[in-house]
Amino acid sequence: MKDKISEFFNPTEEQRYKKLIETFRENHIPVKYNQVKLLDELNNPDIDHYMSISNRTDGKSINYIHTLLYIAYEYELGLTLITRNMMLRASYQDLIEDIIDISEVFARSDITFIRSQYYVRVDYRGRTLAIITDLNNATELKNFSNFLKKFPIMVYDEFIALETDYLPDEWQRLKTIYESIDRIEEYPLIKKPKIFYLGNAVNFDSPILHGLKIFNILENHPMNTARIYKYDFNVMLEINRNENANERRNTRAFGSGDDAMTTARFESNSHNVATDNDRNHVKRNPRVIYVKVKNDFIKIWFNADTLTTILSVEHTIDSTYQYNLLLKDNRETSQFHGYPLTISYIDMITVKLPNF
Repeated sequence: MKDKISEFFNPTEEQRYKKLIETFRENHIPVKYNQVKLLDELNNPDIDHYMSISNRTDGKSINYIHTLLYIAYEYELGLTLITRNMMLRASYQDLIEDIIDISEVFARSDITFIRSQYYVRVDYRGRTLAIITDLNNATELKNFSNFLKKFPIMVYDEFIALETDYLPDEWQRLKTIYESIDRIEEYPLIKKPKIFYLGNAVNFDSPILHGLKIFNILENHPMNTARIYKYDFNVMLEINRNENANERRNTRAFGSGDDAMTTARFESNSHNVATDNDRNHVKRNPRVIYVKVKNDFIKIWFNADTLTTILSVEHTIDSTYQYNLLLKDNRETSQFHGYPLTISYIDMITVKLPNF
């Protein structure tokens, strides 16, 4: 009883935040829509990346951004809302206006949008709760780091898109924006900047999925659950199939009853895809060769005893590369193996493994 009295009159930061989320969820998030379970761990200092994937009309965009705006207001932690390009900034503005229209905690008359060249400010009662920017401005935003550091909760909505819509260097651009924000030793509640990714199970081609090396996890993650994964990156992932949302959609028109937009499952091809057992086998006596291609690196990772080999594409590497396909990338530590200029990317590469 004494502990309960102490919690009521003098709650810890963790208890206060837990109560805030529970109350907001109960009062402002309809039970038929996404329940923002990732936010239960927003104050977990060991998690950097939060990913919510679901079928269409699950309500994750509205509910997550609505709740995060409220958290930003309560804790003075601004949001950085990220789009793929400048033309999509207006979609965030429309989304926020829709949120405010249905919100019982924000007044529509007190929201203003102030546009500048590199971002749009979202002001509420004299305070800037969020900025809307895009990946194409990543380099320029470094000059605004003293301002950006006030907006440490990043949200990348619709991060999974059609294959032709992705930027080839999305991961690097996102990293640049994150590092421009990460200028404060410790933020209240969250400690370090956080990134939220909201999307539908369209395809595996997102550079973000690639950068986080999350493919095996996506294929095996239990439906309608949220879990924390700690490996190369610390990620909390939820995948939801909202049957209430599916019942309202007309899946008959284009025969989409079994596609990823409805099932919330990625269409995967497991033929010759490395498994966790393969990775563990290679780790027993690993050797690595890197090949620099146009924007990325081919990683040839193999067991020196059995020559069991795993190939992957890496955006960045921690060591030097041994081979390069463009003359401009030639280094003292690498060998140049050119290919015809008409080939825009690597189709096939054969590398003779050195003797160990």
